[in-house]
Amino acid sequence: MALTVEVVSRERVVWTGEASYVRVRTVEGDLGISPGLIPTCALLAEDGEMLLRPVGGQDLKTRLHQGFMTVSNDKVTIAAKHADFTVPAT
Repeated sequence: MALTVEVVSRERVVWTGEASYVRVRTVEGDLGISPGLIPTCALLAEDGEMLLRPVGGQDLKTRLHQGFMTVSNDKVTIAAKHADFTVPAT
């Protein structure tokens, strides 16, 4: 089972695809998202890190700057003021 993930910023769609796991920093702390999570909505931290584990790919990290995240029916939508993927996570 996989998550359908869409990460958008004000400027563009940053990443879309399937992932087995996503971790984001919210105003209340880190939140790990796996398939089957109950519907959730959270505010992103002002400057936080996101870890994305694409299905069949290498982990990716990005910085997210403000915004929100919703999870419903294994679909994760992240809307951030600014987001850019960097090098693969180590």
